[in-house]
Amino acid sequence: MSQNFIGPGGAKAVSKVLLNKKYITELALSVNGLFAEGAVALGQSLKDKKYLEVFNLKKNEIGLQGMKTLEDCLSLSKTIKELNLTGNNIGDDGVAIVIKALSNKKR
Repeated sequence: MSQNFIGPGGAKAVSKVLLNKKYITELALSVNGLFAEGAVALGQSLKDKKYLEVFNLKKNEIGLQGMKTLEDCLSLSKTIKELNLTGNNIGDDGVAIVIKALSNKKR
């Protein structure tokens, strides 16, 4: 669903669908104008998805607030292999969240 500019409202709709899915291994929502509001919705629905392998939120301007809500998802996922957060203005604090969340993953 990349490059469709679904916006925060679309992210909320996707999040509702994700809540009913036990397993999700890939989510690609790059260039969709999700902003922090959309990332918050996704973070809430993904926090218990432990088998996410590929997560692409490239160019959505989620900012630090959005990154904070994705921390649980990244920390709890047992299988994350590919993560793209390019163009999200998460800053140094956001990068620190990613490093902390992924630091205990096996290679």
